[in-house]
Amino acid sequence: MDITSLIPQRKPIIMVDKIIDHTDEKTSTSLIIKKTNIFVEEDFFQSSGLIEHIAQSSAARMGMKTIKQGKKPLLGYIASIKNLSINRLPKIGETILTDIIQTNQINNITVIRGESKIDDIVVSSCELKVFIEE
Repeated sequence: MDITSLIPQRKPIIMVDKIIDHTDEKTSTSLIIKKTNIFVEEDFFQSSGLIEHIAQSSAARMGMKTIKQGKKPLLGYIASIKNLSINRLPKIGETILTDIIQTNQINNITVIRGESKIDDIVVSSCELKVFIEE
């Protein structure tokens, strides 16, 4: 499935290449770091890009869920970022694999836990609260 059918972002800000797996419990995404990526500085993908990648992976998960229900994906806005951990910055050519798990939902607020890895080593993680516009 084309990622642009699941998230509102468009080039050059798309930070998810594809969905690798999607279940009721978890969604896994990937991103190959390219030199042309707008978050790359001095051959490293910056922390702001890691956060945006987790946020877009979360949007892709929500998009998959709504499409499975026969609905159109909704817009979401980051309400808060909690427990952010950046362990290292990815280099050009590396592939980030990210798992998104929804931990809670209260009305229009969805809470997710995102964890990004390279070669099974965690490079970043955080909890996002996302406000869903209906």
